[in-house]
Amino acid sequence: MSASLDRRAFLRVALGAGGWGLAMPLFAACGPAAAPAPTAAPAKPAEAPKAPEAKPAAPVAPPAAPAPTTAPAAPASVTKISYAMVTYSPYHIAAIAAAEKPELMRKHGAEIDIIITNNSPNSVNAMVGGSVNFAGVTPEAAWPAQAQTPDIQQVMGVANGTPYQLFVTPEIKQVAELKGKTLGASAARGGADTTAMQILLLENGLKEGDYSIVQVGPIAERTAAMKAGTIFGCAQQEPQSTQLRDAGFVELDDADNYPALKNVQTLVVLARKSWYQSNMDSALRFVRAWVDITKWVYDPANKDELLGIMVSTMKVDQKAAENAYQRWWVKAQTATSPPLVDLKMAAQQAENQKRVGNTNVPDDFSKFVDNSLVEKALT
Repeated sequence: MSASLDRRAFLRVALGAGGWGLAMPLFAACGPAAAPAPTAAPAKPAEAPKAPEAKPAAPVAPPAAPAPTTAPAAPASVTKISYAMVTYSPYHIAAIAAAEKPELMRKHGAEIDIIITNNSPNSVNAMVGGSVNFAGVTPEAAWPAQAQTPDIQQVMGVANGTPYQLFVTPEIKQVAELKGKTLGASAARGGADTTAMQILLLENGLKEGDYSIVQVGPIAERTAAMKAGTIFGCAQQEPQSTQLRDAGFVELDDADNYPALKNVQTLVVLARKSWYQSNMDSALRFVRAWVDITKWVYDPANKDELLGIMVSTMKVDQKAAENAYQRWWVKAQTATSPPLVDLKMAAQQAENQKRVGNTNVPDDFSKFVDNSLVEKALT
């Protein structure tokens, strides 16, 4: 794991220091890896010690055969598949679980290589540049790129609903007091938190131009910016929402209060059609594993292990991880299962984008969606 974590940290520094233009060659260099080299043959068992000279030695018994197991045999080869995501958050729990528990994906003959991008538009750029096989992104970040590059398709739905709360500094008592203030987001446009915050403000009477949005980064960075006093508010999600509450920040509103924010898919997975049609076996291995891992996430028997993964990867305490578990997979059941892209939810997401002034919104969503990979994986 250490090599993987070092690589993620290195990519994050590259993005922060030089922007996406500097990081893109790094992604290209760290692109989809070749199939791993075959493992060495097992060593021969050690020779039995010589018997006492008075009697001939008994025959050495052959090594015992492995005990039978009910689990299906793992494929002979494992294919490494790259996946771009913004940060370690419950949005990407299937990918995170696959990295932390490689056996969940290896039994399908796949292994995940996570690429951290810091915001959704960067993940789209990684896909456009051909540096990754799959990318978890917001639909609003994907649409403009898909219009320019029709080969890029939305192949999986990842998250239903908008898992965000609006947090402000303690002196702010109501949303109207955010007029003229600076708020923080992962991206000025195209981030799931950005859209959530804009809609929540609009529902409370503040429109674009009444406030300013600065890019401060993904979830941990937004929490840090709030604590540093550089922003007056942000849209945050569990488990970091618990951290903000515990630090004395005020939760003014919740996206769950608004049907327009509940009936949407706020995260989808992109892939190039030319790639997955040419590499159908590898693509299906990944999607089948994703389907099974999502079921694993929802199984209450795995709760303690899942909490441990969140504590470790998201750098939060047990209380925050528990609150995230309850919010994401018990109360709202945010992880899409099965992971089909929902066109009706896409239409609601487009309507939300129009409300916040985004004019780059398609009318025909079907040309951007290909559910065939999931449908094949489910058969």
